[in-house]
Amino acid sequence: MDFYYLFINLTLIISGYIFGLILFAIPLPDINFLKSYINSSKILAVSYILLAIINTSVLFLGLTDYQPEYLKFSGLLISSTQSLIFSFTIITLLNPQQNIKANTIFKIHSFIVLLFLLVYVLLYLFLNDPILNSLPDLKQNILNPLSILRVTFFAFYLYQILHYCVIFSKSLGKYNISIDNYFSETGKVKLKWVKVAFFSALIIGLMAIIFQTWPSIMSDNIFTTILVIFYTVFAINFINYKKIYHIIEPAFATTQHNGIEFEKTLKKTSWDLYKQKILLNKIYLKEGITLIEMAQSLNVGRTTLSNFINKEENQNFNNWINQLRISEAKNLMTTNPAFPISYIAMKTGYSEQSNFSREFKQVTGETPSAWRK
Repeated sequence: MDFYYLFINLTLIISGYIFGLILFAIPLPDINFLKSYINSSKILAVSYILLAIINTSVLFLGLTDYQPEYLKFSGLLISSTQSLIFSFTIITLLNPQQNIKANTIFKIHSFIVLLFLLVYVLLYLFLNDPILNSLPDLKQNILNPLSILRVTFFAFYLYQILHYCVIFSKSLGKYNISIDNYFSETGKVKLKWVKVAFFSALIIGLMAIIFQTWPSIMSDNIFTTILVIFYTVFAINFINYKKIYHIIEPAFATTQHNGIEFEKTLKKTSWDLYKQKILLNKIYLKEGITLIEMAQSLNVGRTTLSNFINKEENQNFNNWINQLRISEAKNLMTTNPAFPISYIAMKTGYSEQSNFSREFKQVTGETPSAWRK
């Protein structure tokens, strides 16, 4: 047996068992905000352990088959199930609170996958499952019920991918809107890794089907190496999510915008008065200031303040705060040209110089150094 093949498969098996057990044992507070995350954690734990068990059987029972085959049912089942589990696990991270629509789709798709499995087993008991080594084999056996089932399953899998991309895109958009309407700095809470993880999971599912068509020890080693990297990185990031949930939780606790109440508030007071207080006291320069903190300093409801900024300034909280900060930064650089960029960043409320430089370029189109010159 090839040494690297043995090594990388043992690595995948061991990591599957370890991360599966960690996901099961990880202590999580029993709060409603994390309910979806807790459920996803358990499902993911089962998936990791099942992955380890399957690979253990394949490795030590010699079940590896290097015969090429199109649309092999086992490959379709694994790819479809992986896409289902990882897609909705990732979407859960973007929707910390219960997402009824996503949960409903998850249940429906789970039922469909199980139905495909049940029908396949029943047909397999009475019919021969044709070995489709080539496209001519597929054409020749296209009327075989098991071939029809496999082609149908493949079509459903492609539909899954497209549907999950739509759901993920909408969820990511809603997540970013909630974050941008609450935080003045969003670098640490953007969860940029979830986008990479989502599309990586879908690509890996497609690779599993493709590698069945051109199987070899080399392709097996490449694919297993990719799996080890993906499952390890994903598990670590998923486990670390609990460290930031308490940071992002307030952003999703915002009550629904009530237009009637807002119009009443608008009649009673003027946004100009609140804005004047913000600018006069330079509240926007407080490092890491959030929507709720600014609302409390103004003695106004967070939803009212958010509505004011969205409607009167025609932008979200994050963009508005950063525009004010960059304006302050330009004034400081103009009146104090000797101040270092790091000092300017600190004085304008940025926790890191890199965040300041990124926001400065986004607002002005130039880096701070280039603008000052």
